[in-house]
Amino acid sequence: MTAHATDGIVRSGRRMLAIVVGMARTRLGLLAIELMEEKSRIWLTLVLTGLALIFASMALLMLSLLVIVAFWDENRLLAIGGLLAFHVLAAAVTLLVLRRRGKVGSKLFAHTLHELQRDEAELAGEDEPDKPDLDFQSRRRRG
Repeated sequence: MTAHATDGIVRSGRRMLAIVVGMARTRLGLLAIELMEEKSRIWLTLVLTGLALIFASMALLMLSLLVIVAFWDENRLLAIGGLLAFHVLAAAVTLLVLRRRGKVGSKLFAHTLHELQRDEAELAGEDEPDKPDLDFQSRRRRG
């Protein structure tokens, strides 16, 4: 081989390596953006949930006091028992909904995984990559 032939091979290898590094940098940037978005979404959800719990607790307490005072002379024990049953039922329903939502998977890193799958398909020479299985909810039900 001549010096020109090996120079061409080396340049070609460097270009391919530069392309791979560029692709990796782009995908890592996408991953970082998704992490920041998820972090912001979680903090906002936590703050709003905390505020909603405080306000809902205060409203429920005031409503309970109003009902008890309204029925104080006639059936105060029945009013207290009815409110207790309502609060227990509401707590049970809330816990069931919370449990169900806890079983649902997150779509965290869905875009990054999709882009990596596209990259893999392009490097393998495939025209159109398969659609990724991003339905985490059905995957979690199966597993």
